Amino acid sequence: MDAANIAGFAGGIIILAGFARQTWSNAVPDLLYHLANLIGASLLAYSLSVHFNLPALLLELAWASIALFGTLRWFAKR
Repeated sequence: MDAANIAGFAGGIIILAGFARQTWSNAVPDLLYHLANLIGASLLAYSLSVHFNLPALLLELAWASIALFGTLRWFAKR
């Protein structure tokens, strides 16, 4: 297994863990949620840039962009 696949698996696990935590806590999205999405989507985008799949890559880039916006907005409110 190469580094891109490991990054992809790690990214998927991070996104799912953040989503599960947020869903089970039933709380307003917090910094950890946004960072989990940003890091997870970025790792998946890296993996997809090596093992190219355009639709999935575009989805992860959009996901990372939204998570980055959420992260920046969280800091702006503090």
